[in-house]
Amino acid sequence: MASPDENKAVVRRFYEEAYNQKREAVLDEIISPDYLDKGHNPPGQGIEGARQDLKGILAAFEPVHFAIEQLIAEGDTVAVRWTGSGVQVGEFGGMPATGQPVEFSGMSFYRLADGKLVETRNAVNL
Repeated sequence: MASPDENKAVVRRFYEEAYNQKREAVLDEIISPDYLDKGHNPPGQGIEGARQDLKGILAAFEPVHFAIEQLIAEGDTVAVRWTGSGVQVGEFGGMPATGQPVEFSGMSFYRLADGKLVETRNAVNL
């Protein structure tokens, strides 16, 4: 079982490498094949579900940047308070592109197993 600090490092990689650096390949390293993103309806599933979520964010905001404001870990769970920003160049959450800078925030809870993300729950303020 990974330590809380090791789990926090995986979550940091998710934000920094996948989103901020647009490194889609990192998902293969940090997402479990059994991954379930309960923050979407229908839930994103597996590595491909995480890949589609990433592509949706990257298509909607340019450049997108996520700042981790707070990161707390206990056992196999990591909680993150984050702020995202970018120019909205595509549709997101049912809202058409505005071409304007936007900032949004949220909290996400991740469950990890064997050093990989297996479950996510999100609360987002758009």
